[in-house]
Amino acid sequence: MVCVLAFGLQLLLIVEIQKRIGAKIAKIRKQRGLTQEDLADLAAIHPDYMGKIERGERSPSLVRFLRILDALKFNYGEFFQDFEA
Repeated sequence: MVCVLAFGLQLLLIVEIQKRIGAKIAKIRKQRGLTQEDLADLAAIHPDYMGKIERGERSPSLVRFLRILDALKFNYGEFFQDFEA
């Protein structure tokens, strides 16, 4: 039971982190004056998938994540600086 509970909490944490990453990507995108379609095009990602990333429904691979940050002209090291756990 404890193992299942721990796994459930771990999964919840992963989902929450996924949502926060998506929200931060959306925030930066809007600050840059880009639409989801613009960002998807610049990062070579399907627009529907970009929407799912921003809504926290999907977690991008590391390669896609870095392409998104490149498209946003955002420093990799700064992305998680103010990230709350």
